[in-house]
Amino acid sequence: MGRTAGFVTGKKKRFACGLLAAGVLAAITVLMPAAVFADEADTNSQTEAVSQAGEVVFSTDYPGVTVKPGGASTFPLYITNTGSKETTVALEAEDLPEGWEGAFKNTSNEVSMVHVGAHQKKEDSPSLSYSLTVPEDAKEDTYTITLNAKGGSVNEELKLSVKVDAEEKKLGVDTFTTDYAQQEGPAGTKFSYTAKLTNNSGENQTYSMSVQGAPEGWNVTFTPSDAGSATSSVPVEAGATSSIAVAVTPAQNVMAGEYPLTFMVDCAGETLELPVTVKITGTYGLTATTPNGNLSTSTYAGESKDVVLSIQNTGNIDLSNISLKAQASTDWKVTFDEDTISDIPAGQSKEVTAHITPAKDAILGDYAVLVTASNEVVKSECDLRVAVQNHTGWGIVAVVIIAALVAGLVYIIRKFGRR
Repeated sequence: MGRTAGFVTGKKKRFACGLLAAGVLAAITVLMPAAVFADEADTNSQTEAVSQAGEVVFSTDYPGVTVKPGGASTFPLYITNTGSKETTVALEAEDLPEGWEGAFKNTSNEVSMVHVGAHQKKEDSPSLSYSLTVPEDAKEDTYTITLNAKGGSVNEELKLSVKVDAEEKKLGVDTFTTDYAQQEGPAGTKFSYTAKLTNNSGENQTYSMSVQGAPEGWNVTFTPSDAGSATSSVPVEAGATSSIAVAVTPAQNVMAGEYPLTFMVDCAGETLELPVTVKITGTYGLTATTPNGNLSTSTYAGESKDVVLSIQNTGNIDLSNISLKAQASTDWKVTFDEDTISDIPAGQSKEVTAHITPAKDAILGDYAVLVTASNEVVKSECDLRVAVQNHTGWGIVAVVIIAALVAGLVYIIRKFGRR
């Protein structure tokens, strides 16, 4: 009897344990997918946030350079963005030694902020550089300067290493050359020079580029072969040569003649000069018109009419001995107060008065007078439209006569019409 009771009690215990184990297993089965789903959702959310924010990187090709005391160096800068959000960052420099000068620049101006586009690659980075000038009394040492780009969630820094060395190797005068230093063409031509810059030092260098002697209104740009757009600086590795396309666009109103220019590259206080010459050949241009462009006038038969003409030199070469002639209808008379203009400088004009007298028996209507201005090399014509009119007094007399005739006709019809 005791054995039977013990057996029943043990059986109940095993049943209870089995039931508890089944409950635990069911709970794990239900809760585990929810936990896994929550983890996956959290991971996806983090991945999406990272994809949107991305990473903004502030960099330069050569963060370490060597300069001499009193020298200068330019660091081309790039800002890339792997995210899909645009942003704007402020630029600043830290740890600049006392007496040193530095500035962020684009192709022509100093800048303090720069826009960063979504998914911006290195080749899409806006033109940006940091120009650094070392004072003459700078001690020989290695200095670290920190450049910062901050804005929104962006807080990037770029460390530059500048070694000041009084014995830094000089550049040879033959390292900045071109095959065709003299070029010529008419006004409106865009001249292109291919310059070769060789870095003969033992260090990677960044050169700033400029031009001297360009007249006002001229445009000169420098584009290294490995750059997609014009820039003011170019990095060159030690012992390497960079090919630079220099585009020269003269002003629109440029005069004929020779224009000497000097292309310059500067690095570590050393300046290389490349003299070139642009020769603008002559272009002739002449236009005969009126000061206001109105080519029509009116006058009366047999009476003179003065018309002011504007003879314009539209070329880039002075013109001389310009003769004026006119063709008109029979018995018309056209004279000028100056039959020959001695000279008109390039880009200027001269006013001349034409005296036009229609024939005495010219009937009412429009007539053409052809005026020609020319010399041995250039010619221009303009057509003047001259309207011959009646005097107002004669018009009134004609109206009175017509009115009298009409009145007489009405009187006759009324008097004799009934008979």
